[in-house]
Amino acid sequence: MCKQSIYNCIFYRMCSACRSYKRLGGQSKGTKLTWIPAQCAQQPGSLDCGYYVMRFMYDIIMNHGNSQDLTKDFSRTLPYSPEEINEVKDFWADYFMNNVEFLA
Repeated sequence: MCKQSIYNCIFYRMCSACRSYKRLGGQSKGTKLTWIPAQCAQQPGSLDCGYYVMRFMYDIIMNHGNSQDLTKDFSRTLPYSPEEINEVKDFWADYFMNNVEFLA
């Protein structure tokens, strides 16, 4: 496990991967990574954190698969609305009810 902060650990791993890619014949040697801090909806409390993560993943898959402007697409900081969070809860409940066999 990385003993640094999680951000530094991810940063180190990404830079290492980029260097390896270059060594294997990828981009030119002078190209550096450009880090763009991603923003996401900030939850107001601590109870819906899992739903916020699932909603963010859902948004990435459904809305940003072919993103051309990451800065624009990942700049939201306003909390999700109750309807957006309930949509994730409904998706999960529907999946669970239709795909999980109950033990009786």
